[in-house]
Parts: sequence; structure tokens; C-alpha cells
Amino acid sequence: MNLCIDIGNTRAKFAIYDDSHELYYHRSENLDTSLLFNLKTKYNLHRCMLSTTRIVEKETLDFLANNFALMVLDENTKVPIKNNYATPATLGKDRLAAAVAAHALFAGQHSIIIDAGTCLTYNFIDKDGVYQGGNIAPGVGMRLQAMHSFTDKLPMVDKNYNVGLFGNDTITALQNGAVKGAIYELTSFIEQVFAKYGETKIILTGGDAVFFENKINYK
Repeated sequence: MNLCIDIGNTRAKFAIYDDSHELYYHRSENLDTSLLFNLKTKYNLHRCMLSTTRIVEKETLDFLANNFALMVLDENTKVPIKNNYATPATLGKDRLAAAVAAHALFAGQHSIIIDAGTCLTYNFIDKDGVYQGGNIAPGVGMRLQAMHSFTDKLPMVDKNYNVGLFGNDTITALQNGAVKGAIYELTSFIEQVFAKYGETKIILTGGDAVFFENKINYK
């Protein structure tokens, strides 16, 4: 059995797998080493894979290295895809992991991976398993926060998808600008990929995926 840890900008997620079967999943704001120690004993864990977009404290890394056979995903990790990113050391490990997963799930097909989290990332791996790159944009929450923080009068509003095309007050205008603006952005990216590469799988993930599910006119 394997322990897989994904530390993102907002949350830490960890899961236990027996081959491809998920036995346990948990997420929190930070990594709870005491819980991990209990899980190690309960599930007789030996191996751990870590992917992180944050700088992890040395104490946490030492704990993982001392309790598991630890592998940290980085630009030197052997992966079954070719990475065409010009600066592989700066490629977010979440983006790399997502590209590897897309290739594993849909080998021989083009794939777009949209990760709607703190940042909104959209990446492309072609049918030959070559990661071609992608784009990074502010996530929905970051867009709303930026409009509030960098102006004197615009309020901080909750994330929400409104049915109407136009916002009819400041709150709905801000919500539409953040949520629908991101949808238009993603739709344009998908259209351009389809125009250049043809039929492409679209994979949607991330904490804010709910704001885009069924809002993009593609499967």
C-alpha cells in the first residue's frame, strides 16, 4: 500500500492506495503528522509519494523521510511522459502530476487538464505523451479578492454562479466577472486547442470545479 500526499496552495490532501484502489482520503489546511503516523501503523504503510506546490518545513520532510520510503515529485523524477516545458524546475508539481495522470487514463489521446483551485491552470498533453505546456491564471477566489483588495469601494463577495448574462448590482457584477470571465477564458482556450489539434479529452479537477461543471459546452 502507498501513501500519496498532495500539498496545494490552500489544502493538503492525502490518500492511501492499494494498487489503484483508494482505501482512505483526507484533506486539511496543513499536514497532520500525528494522523499520518497513526495511519502508518493502521495500514502498515511503507512508501510515500509527495507532490507539493508549497515550501514544506524541514521537520515535516524529516518526519516523512524517517517513517517512509519517501519519493518527492520533482523535475528529476522519472515519469512516463516527455516534458517540453522550457524550465522544468519551475513547472508546478501539481501540473506535472496532472499531465502524467491524464496520459495514464487516456493514452493515445490529446488531453486538456483544467485545475480550478487557488490558481486556475489549464495544461495540454498530446496523444504521444508530450506535455506541451499550459497557462496559469487567477482562480475565482483570487479574482474576487483582487478586485476587493486593489480598490477602495468594491466589496468582497462570495463565489457564486448567476444565471443571468448581466450582473444587475455590484455583487452579481463582481461574481459574474470572476466566474463567467473564467468560463469564457477556458472556453476560448479549449476552442483554440480543438482548432489546432482536433478532438481532445477535457479533464476538470480542483476545489472550484463545481463552478465550471456543466457551464462549458464540451464533454
